[in-house]
Amino acid sequence: MKREEKLAFWINIHNALVMHAYLAYGTRHQRVRSASVLKAAYNVGGHCVNAYVIQSSILGIQPHHSSPWLQTLFPGRKWKVGGSGRHAYTLEYPEPLVHFTLCSGASSDPAVRAYTAKNIFEDLKIAKEEFIQGSVYVHKETKLLLPKVLYYFAKDMSLSVQGLLEIVIDSVSSQVQKKWMRNCINRRLDKGIHWLPQSSTFRYFIHADLAAAPTQIEKNTCVPM
Repeated sequence: MKREEKLAFWINIHNALVMHAYLAYGTRHQRVRSASVLKAAYNVGGHCVNAYVIQSSILGIQPHHSSPWLQTLFPGRKWKVGGSGRHAYTLEYPEPLVHFTLCSGASSDPAVRAYTAKNIFEDLKIAKEEFIQGSVYVHKETKLLLPKVLYYFAKDMSLSVQGLLEIVIDSVSSQVQKKWMRNCINRRLDKGIHWLPQSSTFRYFIHADLAAAPTQIEKNTCVPM
């Protein structure tokens, strides 16, 4: 497959696998829920893949779960961020923008869409901008609240905090918000920025492009589940 096809395929497989796991195991207890979702796997061409393997070993990005947390779920196995061994389906090189496409069922995760190879790089940029617009907040005009997904994205892009903030500001359309954000970063960065922890609250946002076309819901809105 071409790179565009691989990206679309693995993003869709990841999100379908996680959603399938929730349907199979339920959503009642957060820790049991997380364990079930991470352990759930598909057989793809004779290779067993779960959400963590897709993120770290195939897509090659910073996984959205820490190694210590994984070690408690899979005792006796060694988990290395980024994966040292090359998986049979590993992409030629990572695409950090996929951080804005992967949903693990938390309310802080990006919306779920169906991706195709056609225009995928444009769609990834749109997903990034929509995620930033819906997830970045300014608190009392003095502190910028950033979701942890942006932290992982910045690490994979080797971005400085300043470089990441420029991307965030460029993704916001409101001039008032841009001004507030610049006021925050003109202070000491450790005082003007706060990283929001990943939410443990279960919620799926299905993007209107995927879920709402038959019901005429306004384009570019999200439907919570």
